[in-house]
Amino acid sequence: MTFYEPLNARDAWFVYAERRDVPLDIATVYVFEGGSRVAGGRGAAGLERTIAERLHLFPRYRQKLHRIALNIGHPVWVVDPDFDVAHHVRHETLPEPVTGAVARAAVARILTTPLDRGRPLWEMVVLHGLAGGRVMVVNRVHHAMVDGVAHRDIMTTLFDDSPEGTVVPEPASPWRPRPAPHDAVLVWRQLTSRLVGREEDMPGPLTGLVLWLAAWRGFLQLGRSVLMPRPRLFFNRRLGPRRTGRGLRVSLDDFRALKRLLGCTINDAVLAVVAEGLHRWLTARGERVPDRVRVFVPVSMRVPGVKDEAAGNRISGLVFDLPTGPMSIEDRLRQIHRTTGDLKRSKQALAADKLAGLASWAPPTLLVLAGRVMSTPQAGANMNVTNVPGPQQALYTGGARLLEVWPFAPLYPSMALGLAVVSYNGDVFFGLGADPGVVDDVETFAGHLRAAADSCLALVRSGAE
Repeated sequence: MTFYEPLNARDAWFVYAERRDVPLDIATVYVFEGGSRVAGGRGAAGLERTIAERLHLFPRYRQKLHRIALNIGHPVWVVDPDFDVAHHVRHETLPEPVTGAVARAAVARILTTPLDRGRPLWEMVVLHGLAGGRVMVVNRVHHAMVDGVAHRDIMTTLFDDSPEGTVVPEPASPWRPRPAPHDAVLVWRQLTSRLVGREEDMPGPLTGLVLWLAAWRGFLQLGRSVLMPRPRLFFNRRLGPRRTGRGLRVSLDDFRALKRLLGCTINDAVLAVVAEGLHRWLTARGERVPDRVRVFVPVSMRVPGVKDEAAGNRISGLVFDLPTGPMSIEDRLRQIHRTTGDLKRSKQALAADKLAGLASWAPPTLLVLAGRVMSTPQAGANMNVTNVPGPQQALYTGGARLLEVWPFAPLYPSMALGLAVVSYNGDVFFGLGADPGVVDDVETFAGHLRAAADSCLALVRSGAE
């Protein structure tokens, strides 16, 4: 029996918009303690065996991308008949002496190397040699496979919530690859599916009317945001294949205290740190500091509390103007809180979600053209800022505790700087990614973000007195 699964229009977009020197991969760096807390535990060094035991829970990780000739149909996922977990999990030992700079250089080198398009689009590189026996895992997966929230769900399934581990039921039968249909069959099935339509994708008349009425204001605001010219910033130019990065760790309790003090959200506080950091950084560089910097903020359209079996993309987004002019951190935070409230009421994310839904009915060749012209769904923004809430309890693999989680969002054409944020076990981790040929001082930017976070903490302390 043959097998294939078409990419939906959102997933396919990340294939069409990708450039050879700008891969659209989601990367996360995990740092584990050395050894194991349980006798006989394999620790993080044995992650390959853990993945092999649980791979049946993630069928997509055994599937590779197959593009149809001339883009007559959307790409499809097909089973890789030569799948071998050893092709996707590699081990490296860092050269001594192992410093933070050495580890960061290794991560940058790994992120620069494109994923093999002839195999399933994911990879884990286990780095050994860190101080104290710690183990670093560089995980990459193509954006067409997962979004940030789905990636988090995979992480919580792959890892355990106790050192003793979780008993995972074995698959009902041994895995056997299934062949893919011929391209002619794939095109015919996609064409008939598009003409007939899938009943589950079509809301009822009343539901559809309510959704579209709720989104109308969002369409106007979304269109205005995209069409308005963005500020000219030095990192908004053509970028190359090289990557560099830096991280910043902030206590989640600090953001919670700020939330209680000013009645904002944790996401507002994160955006305020970004805005303050941008203001300080651009000022220190002698750049012209615009009153506002436009960012694209992805928004998950998954329903909280509802299990979504699909691993693909369920994201929309907001085009957001960060206040970066001279002002106090408190005023900056209040402005952001008002703006995010207005955006939520405008249903801009719902409007973008509806536009993405319309793409499901567009022919693949049109989406390819749109991907090339627009370059990215973040058109009109200066940078991408992703914030994903992660698990707030310690996670383990092979009895080794996960200590740090450093996220790296993909860079997009004309955006040589990106910021990803994830919370885990009481901390908020900021991951900065950049092209060093355009942004040669990303470490300096991280320092200004730290100063901005300290300003927020000082605000909390002054309010408590």
